[in-house]
Amino acid sequence: MSEIAASLTLETALLLHRKQEEEIGLLREMLRTKDAALGLLEEQVKLLTSQVEWMKRQLFGRKSERIDPNQMFLDGVVIEAVERNPPAEPAPAGPDIAVPAHTRKAPPCGRGELPAHLPREIEVVDVAEEAKILPDGTPRPCIGHEDSERLAYTPGRFYVRVIRRPKYGSPAGAEENGVMVAPLPDRLVPRCLADETLLAHVIASKFDCHQPAYRQERIFTRAGIDLSRQTMCRWIKECGLALGLLAGEIKKRLFATGMVHFDDTPVDLLEDNKEKPRGRRIREARFWAARAAPRDGPWTVFDFTVSRAAAGPVAFFEGYTGKLTCDAYAAHDKLLPVVDGVPDDSRLYGCWAHARRYFFDAHKSDAPRQGAEFLVLIKELFMIERGIADADDATRVATRRGRSRPVLDAIRAKLDELLPVTPPKSGLGKALAYADNYWNRLTRFVDDPQAGIDNNPAENAIRPIALGRKNWLFIGDREAGQAAANLLTIITTCKNAGDDPYAYLLDVLRRMPLLKTNQLGTLIPERWTAKPAAPAAAE
Repeated sequence: MSEIAASLTLETALLLHRKQEEEIGLLREMLRTKDAALGLLEEQVKLLTSQVEWMKRQLFGRKSERIDPNQMFLDGVVIEAVERNPPAEPAPAGPDIAVPAHTRKAPPCGRGELPAHLPREIEVVDVAEEAKILPDGTPRPCIGHEDSERLAYTPGRFYVRVIRRPKYGSPAGAEENGVMVAPLPDRLVPRCLADETLLAHVIASKFDCHQPAYRQERIFTRAGIDLSRQTMCRWIKECGLALGLLAGEIKKRLFATGMVHFDDTPVDLLEDNKEKPRGRRIREARFWAARAAPRDGPWTVFDFTVSRAAAGPVAFFEGYTGKLTCDAYAAHDKLLPVVDGVPDDSRLYGCWAHARRYFFDAHKSDAPRQGAEFLVLIKELFMIERGIADADDATRVATRRGRSRPVLDAIRAKLDELLPVTPPKSGLGKALAYADNYWNRLTRFVDDPQAGIDNNPAENAIRPIALGRKNWLFIGDREAGQAAANLLTIITTCKNAGDDPYAYLLDVLRRMPLLKTNQLGTLIPERWTAKPAAPAAAE
């Protein structure tokens, strides 16, 4: 019995031991799970902290992405660009040379002379009549005058342009010949109360000077002119839609260059709300900007869509087979031709300004050292490009292969080093992933003299829209959006060509109704030579 009891006791002990081991294993597994969860939470905290810091910079910090190189040195960043291009040795000191003392001229003070081309209106301020007589009764002779000039201003001058058409009748008894009168000149916007001079002023004020219609309405009211904002908006829409053919001619010139920079920006659109009777609602629409490389001409074309769907860019680039510099928006992949069932990526070029933005965010959040190292290398790429901005094609390619390629190789080496050990959701991880995913697009510029290093031409083109929407707030409807795109196309291309938007619009509004479709090419800014002057007001 004792043996049986002992056997049972041993078995029980073994069972208890195994149970304890199982419990210990479970506890260890739970501990590993908790450690893993803790690690994930720590990574999440780092990610959320970096996001909070980014949001704080957007709300309260400086928007500039410039980095102080001195701060990089203080952070212990090794600047390889300096190591590859060390500063030149200082020249040996020569004998001291005595330089005679000199006196620095003081900068001119006071106001300068007013422009000589401005008309002068003379206002005489004379002394009293009794002061013109000497005590002995002799008149004082006038020996000259003193002029004091002031720059004056008269608010915009309005006048009524009367188009008088003489009527010619018939002799008595020949009434069948009727009355003869000249027809009214053809106009781009028929039966419009405004003259072309006023139309050009209203359009240029809104899309060149960012003056919304309601502010122009107040300016006109001060001048005693009752002109509502609704009327001006209707004029702008009608002119913009009528100028669509001219915008199409500019688009043909843009596509002919073979290299287009492309970007987009949001804008509010006022639409009918079907859920409410006569209700209105705001939705986000899109302006798209397509800009030629600055070396290829002034061509800039805008398009308007009610969303950011890929259908917009696809329709805009229908028939275009050239190269495209853009950001990493997935809709741009829809523009690629398919070769053997695989999209041909060779026509898309990346933007180092976008890649740099990711590394800047990483530098400011979770990876100050690594981010700074990439920023220094990218800065060197931009400095090389600045030096060859005006060079010929052969020099650009040779310089890029000799100087830019080693910098790209250094960036590639750092990417390969950090990608396996960097959390993908961190700021640095996102920067590394962006550069790695689009590496072919980012490096394609080296062998193409027409290509640039960034998409800044398109981003610069959309800046006026960002400034304008802060003033005119929204687009009234879809037709108004397309009209605005046409007018922005014409005005921006005109400004890029160095022409005055008002003078150009005035001439276009007057001449376009008189031209045939195949003659519109004479009005594009590159070939425009007319310098119209506004007609003088009738006495």
